[in-house]
Amino acid sequence: MLYIILSLLLALIAVLLTAVALKTLLGRRWIMAWLRGTASLLAIAFSLVLIAIAWDFLSYGVISDDQTIATVAVKEVADKEYQITVALPEGEEGEYSVKGDQWQLDVRMITWSGPLAMLGLEPGYRLDRLSGRYISLEDERAEARTVYDISGATSVADVWSAVNNNAWLPWVKAKYGSATYLPMKDGALYAVLLNNQGPYAKPLNEPAESAVNNWQ
Repeated sequence: MLYIILSLLLALIAVLLTAVALKTLLGRRWIMAWLRGTASLLAIAFSLVLIAIAWDFLSYGVISDDQTIATVAVKEVADKEYQITVALPEGEEGEYSVKGDQWQLDVRMITWSGPLAMLGLEPGYRLDRLSGRYISLEDERAEARTVYDISGATSVADVWSAVNNNAWLPWVKAKYGSATYLPMKDGALYAVLLNNQGPYAKPLNEPAESAVNNWQ
């Protein structure tokens, strides 16, 4: 008898708790407050994402036909080791110790189409990597390789990677462009140019022209 009474008491408590919970759950004020709170949190989260994307876009420049995006100066410091200075049109410079016989500069590109292009969004680019390689296959396999991230990007969001990994996104495409590997020679000076097809480099002085002619 005791356990029957205890069971009935517990069941009665459960029914009362369920009734209170349902009344609270179905109450208009509670639902509206929950909806407002959820919407506010989603809005804040979305705003933070937009800020992160905006910050990442600050590292991009607009692509115009055959514009010079960098100059590359080469100085030999040891056998198959060179100091490369990458100078940007804005005046910024970076110095890198590159091993090998040739150098290459890579860029990330974002292009727009459809309604986004009609809104005036122009293709953008960001310098990505500077790397060196050896002509000899044996050296390429055995010697140290050097690759530098020269983007200077400090953003949390990576728009290019997001677009590149989601090819289904409409009206925006991510492209990766690499200038042709060119020989490193003491005193050589090159210009890296960019158009919608990608980056390319050309010699600017006699040491660079001589290195390119001998290499070809």
